[in-house]
Amino acid sequence: MRPHKLRLSKRSQRLILTILASASMVGLLVIQVDWLMESIKMQEAIFAKGVNMALQQTVLNMAKDEELNTAIQNSIEKDSLINSQEVFTQNIISRLDSTVQKELELYHINLDFHFLLINGEDTLSVKPTSKVKNGELFHQSFNSPDPNASIDLAIRFPGRRAFIARRIGIMFATSILLILFTIASLFMILAYYRKERTFAQQVKDMIGNLTHEFMTPISSISLAGNMILNRSQKSGDQTTVNLVTAIKEENKKLQGQVDRLLQLAAVENSGFDYNKAPVDIHLIIDDAIQAMTFQLNQNEAEVKCNFQAPASVVLADSLHLNDVFINLLSNSLKYSVEKPIIRIETKNLDQKIEITVTDNGIGIPPREFKRIFEKYYRISTGDMHTTKGFGIGLYYVKTVIKAHQGSIKVQSENQKGSNFIIVLPVIKQN
Repeated sequence: MRPHKLRLSKRSQRLILTILASASMVGLLVIQVDWLMESIKMQEAIFAKGVNMALQQTVLNMAKDEELNTAIQNSIEKDSLINSQEVFTQNIISRLDSTVQKELELYHINLDFHFLLINGEDTLSVKPTSKVKNGELFHQSFNSPDPNASIDLAIRFPGRRAFIARRIGIMFATSILLILFTIASLFMILAYYRKERTFAQQVKDMIGNLTHEFMTPISSISLAGNMILNRSQKSGDQTTVNLVTAIKEENKKLQGQVDRLLQLAAVENSGFDYNKAPVDIHLIIDDAIQAMTFQLNQNEAEVKCNFQAPASVVLADSLHLNDVFINLLSNSLKYSVEKPIIRIETKNLDQKIEITVTDNGIGIPPREFKRIFEKYYRISTGDMHTTKGFGIGLYYVKTVIKAHQGSIKVQSENQKGSNFIIVLPVIKQN
């Protein structure tokens, strides 16, 4: 039993892609916000580390300042909350302030601060301060002149949060703006894509409608041509026979182009399925050559086959695979400037067959290799109307080969012909 393959319509694929893209943007936004919050915590930690190290150095400097130590001793002996301004002169306050500020600047902390001396439950307010909240103080123990006292030097920064916010503010704002810009760009791209898809569908529908409309007059011309040809042959009017034959051949070419458009519409239909069955690829190639007999003779072309692959049975839709080789043969005729010589060779590679179609045409520039299999793309060779076609032949070829789990590539040089190499899996023979 063949395994069942899950098939999604193009609409479902687009919906899934849109959901995944939107989820990716939301995920990116969540990750970015989380990263920014971690950055805030890191900046807080760096700030606290800098302040604590500055305080450590400050208390070491304070221990060497005899005048400051005397003032602290006097403040402890008195009611410090009432008389601190009497014992801490402006000179002592300024020296302590400048010492703290100097140490903070070493860590790039340029903020206004208030400092306090804390003795147990007493706060020796060296500089006026507002009510202190929990977590606002950074403090460091100081070796007090009084062995019975435990003095802490404490600092609070009223503008700490604003300082940290400024440090990451630009980064935060830039990140948010970039994320919003990316999201806006995504929605704009989706909007443009939807607009272009709608236009492409309209063009596709128009081509499909025109193609079907062409079928009626083509059939009428073919029927009328057959009637005129039969009468002319009976009457012996050779001139009319020749004219009608030319009309029928041109009508046949037109019908071939219309059939290609119909085939292209079929293989692009998400609900289309190939009717695959075991078939000898050599027979398919022979049938394609037979179908191209008139065009080959008209161009005096020579086709040389060298079938060396002993394993040549593939699981394929013979109708579409036959059209693949008709397209390649037709291209070889179109792009030849001298007598066309086409070589078709086959050989086995492991469990695969390699088919090489070689011509002596004008060749393909290397820069065009990736684009020749694009839909509606035609190689620029000066006058676009010199060689007839819609630019769908090679796109159709690649689409069919890919649907058969195969691959196709081209090797070519200017004015030295082209090699189209097709690789398909073969059926194992018992």
